[in-house]
Amino acid sequence: MNPLGTGCFKPKFPAEIFDLIVDHLYDDRNTLLACSLCRELQPASRFHLFSDLSIKPFPEDLLTLIDILCSPNNTMAIYVQRLVFSDLTKFVLYHGVSDMSRALRFIPRLISFIPQVKTLHLLNTDFEHLPQDIIHSLLSHFTTFTDVRLQFLHFYRFSEFVELACSFPVLERIEIKRLTWTHNGRNALSLRRMPSVGVQWDILELKRGGNLRDLAEWLAVHDNPPQLRSLCYDAASATEVSYLRQLVQRTASSLRNLQVSFPIFVDSARVSETLHEFINLNDCTSLRSLHYKHVLIYPGDAVTSLISPWLSASLSQVRSDLLETIDFELMVPTYGDETCLQELDWEGISKVLLEKQFKYLKMIRFNVCMCPGTSFDSSRAAKFIMDQLSPFKPFLALKVAS
Repeated sequence: MNPLGTGCFKPKFPAEIFDLIVDHLYDDRNTLLACSLCRELQPASRFHLFSDLSIKPFPEDLLTLIDILCSPNNTMAIYVQRLVFSDLTKFVLYHGVSDMSRALRFIPRLISFIPQVKTLHLLNTDFEHLPQDIIHSLLSHFTTFTDVRLQFLHFYRFSEFVELACSFPVLERIEIKRLTWTHNGRNALSLRRMPSVGVQWDILELKRGGNLRDLAEWLAVHDNPPQLRSLCYDAASATEVSYLRQLVQRTASSLRNLQVSFPIFVDSARVSETLHEFINLNDCTSLRSLHYKHVLIYPGDAVTSLISPWLSASLSQVRSDLLETIDFELMVPTYGDETCLQELDWEGISKVLLEKQFKYLKMIRFNVCMCPGTSFDSSRAAKFIMDQLSPFKPFLALKVAS
């Protein structure tokens, strides 16, 4: 299929088939641009090409963008799905507060040309060094937005993150990834509560364990349990484990995607006790994907000898018959090779995966993380895994990365 060929092809399949093909190219901009030259592929291509509208908060740039959107020749606006604001702190530093304040006055007019957009994406911004009046002015324009995605943001206090999250009165979904704050929360009961009930949370990753503890403690004081759809369960201390266990206990039935990082903070003398108390999956009855991260497979290591049986024991707690994907991220030592894989309890894992709750399993992935120079033979490793989990060969995948 060549969208640039002479005389664009006439589709022999339903349009939905071509839409699915283009959907798989969502992150290949050059191919999408080529496909957009074909009339039959143009709508699906534009859907991905114009889905994100990145906003530069500079008056002249915003006025130019508004002119484009209000032009009678404009065909882009109907495809916009998200407004993206990035590097706001850097912009204020280079251009000044006054320019950004002027630019923000044009936001309502901009939104009026794309009324279908209800998703806001904020990323790569240090709110600790952004004037409060700028923050309030910016957020005041998005009170009707229902979906907010926050990535790579920093705040001075945890309470400032809470104020931002509570600025969206009709919020339905919030996604957070790599958020940090300098000063942790102190009294969760004194902080604002989410104005909307039933908000879906996707906590993909927080950079510090203490930040995850603050978030877990704050969500726990809400009258209605939050709808936690995705969670990266990563603790840096025994105290954080306690908060996270409570959070999972309150939200277990809503969890769809769970990533469990091995507690690397413990010493070998307390590993058994920590693993026993670390997490309980019994009530996670709606899991679709489960990811085990930082699984150490060090030959002869006391910690590894405890992790191995814990993995199969943890899997045996799963009660969701909706689980489709299981990932294992394996950590190999510098001196290790593919024989390190023998440290896992393969018999226990295989036995558990044969139970009825895993009947809809579609993928079992092993991601091997190793230091450069490690003598790890990928083909031998793949064969070893296939032999150990032979009943699941159609679902197995191996990826080796340094």
